[in-house]
Amino acid sequence: MLYYFGMIMAVIGASVLIGALTYVTLMLTAVIMAMFAFAAAPILDKVLKD
Repeated sequence: MLYYFGMIMAVIGASVLIGALTYVTLMLTAVIMAMFAFAAAPILDKVLKD
């Protein structure tokens, strides 16, 4: 009985860890893409102004 409880807890822990890593990766990707967008905005304004 204790073996199955340990297996269930291990699966829950692994899924939470993978979920947290996925969340952090998506947030970092969004931040980096926003940085590129804000950095490119002045250049695009000059190009599209004409």
